[in-house]
Amino acid sequence: MDKYDKAYTPKEINAILEVSESTGRKWCLSLEKKGYMFIRNDRNQRLFTEHDLDALQKFQALLKETNMPLDNASDIIISMFGKGAFEERTVSVREKIEDERRSLERSDETIEKLINHIQKQEEYMKRQELFNQNLLQRLDEQEKYILSRLEDRDQALTTSLRELHQTQKAIAASQEKKWWEFWKS
Repeated sequence: MDKYDKAYTPKEINAILEVSESTGRKWCLSLEKKGYMFIRNDRNQRLFTEHDLDALQKFQALLKETNMPLDNASDIIISMFGKGAFEERTVSVREKIEDERRSLERSDETIEKLINHIQKQEEYMKRQELFNQNLLQRLDEQEKYILSRLEDRDQALTTSLRELHQTQKAIAASQEKKWWEFWKS
């Protein structure tokens, strides 16, 4: 007969170990907290194999002989016995369905978050494109304004230079006439 054929109930284990129900539960919780896995039935109650019984008996001996804390004893038991009789936990059908439902909910939440993020990015890109178009339009207007102002300035300078040149010619002509008149007398 294989040593994994018999499954003990918590009541049977507590009787074998001669401990109260609360003590047995506390020990199991301490081991589970460190990663040890017990088989559970469809009502999520623990079932114990011979392997689990051996681990719990060693756990009990460590606590009695050394008076060490539960966490330390749990670490030692896991190092000696692994994470349970079956490294992969046998789960109930109800647990599998519940896990799959949670997984789907997380997937749906993730998809919803991604869709929202994509929509926000699209809105941002539209606003950015509109901003860029407005900026380009303003730059074009500014360039036209600057070119217009430069052209006006160039025309004003050209006009001023012509007037200055004409004034200089007139002054030179009037001074030349006076100079000639001076010699004619």
